[in-house]
Amino acid sequence: MFYCKDAFEGLAVMDTLSDPQQRTAALEAVQRESDMEFNRAAAEAAVPAAAPRRAQIAPAVVIPRPPIWGPRVVRDMPLEMVMQHLSKNELFRLSWGAKNTHGQAWEKLQAEYEERLDRMRKQAVQEGWLRPQAVYGYWPAQAEGDDLVIFDPGSVASGSPAEIQRFQFPRQLNGEFLCLADYFLPLGSPQMDVVAFQVVTVGLEASQRFDRLQEAGDYSEAYFTHGLAVQTAEATAEYLHRHILRELGLPLEQGKRYSWGYPAIPELPDHAKVFELLPAESELGMSLTSAYQLVPEQSTAAVIVHHPAAKYFNIGESRVDQLMRSAAGGQS
Repeated sequence: MFYCKDAFEGLAVMDTLSDPQQRTAALEAVQRESDMEFNRAAAEAAVPAAAPRRAQIAPAVVIPRPPIWGPRVVRDMPLEMVMQHLSKNELFRLSWGAKNTHGQAWEKLQAEYEERLDRMRKQAVQEGWLRPQAVYGYWPAQAEGDDLVIFDPGSVASGSPAEIQRFQFPRQLNGEFLCLADYFLPLGSPQMDVVAFQVVTVGLEASQRFDRLQEAGDYSEAYFTHGLAVQTAEATAEYLHRHILRELGLPLEQGKRYSWGYPAIPELPDHAKVFELLPAESELGMSLTSAYQLVPEQSTAAVIVHHPAAKYFNIGESRVDQLMRSAAGGQS
């Protein structure tokens, strides 16, 4: 099994494996890297870890209030406006494979990609194979240790807060010892904090178009379609995030959006909890795989933290560490 960052790297791996002169060396290199990672993780696991200290983060001075509590559905977003938030650098260099292109070669390729993007954008608008949609919402919340406790809005209004969900966020193993729960008011505070969740997708049509192109043998167009759909989903997430900040009356530079699978919250099972809060299945036709991946693939889920001191961080755990811990948990 080989892990590849994108389809273009996958093609390079397949080319290497198909070449008898390169295949053996490539397999041996992967085996050495795997052995080193697993041996390192096993050695670290054998050393008892000290309980991490807590980060010292002052409560937010102002707690914003949303216009309405609970979930909301956005069935259509204007594609042209969403694409204003498209990261061309990530699209061209990561999703479309120009990562290592520089100088005059990059200038030439960049011009070609700009033309391609303009053509595909117009095509998507006309044919409707990119359809940004979303569900999002606001809930009262407070932190208990490393947990973020979500309350039923109606119960809070009645004076008897009832817990309806709980997210257990990981804490940094060193450095500042940050955890997302640190950015919220502690449990028992006289005032409730607020948290927002969002799930966005560009719809099933993008995946269907990719499949049709693959079946027709048009692999190049299929990969460009896939890359644009993935980056459009990211642009949709940014578009909705900015809308949430405006609804909360916050400046666009305040707070952060965190998605599961990334350094601050690497575990994906929390997607199921988000789906319990937001009607992504019933309203958007989305689902989760057995590994808690979002379907359609060109979708994202996130928690929005409004605290002005919020920043991105890595909890200091490698993917191998996560896999070994998950395996150990499954055996217990």
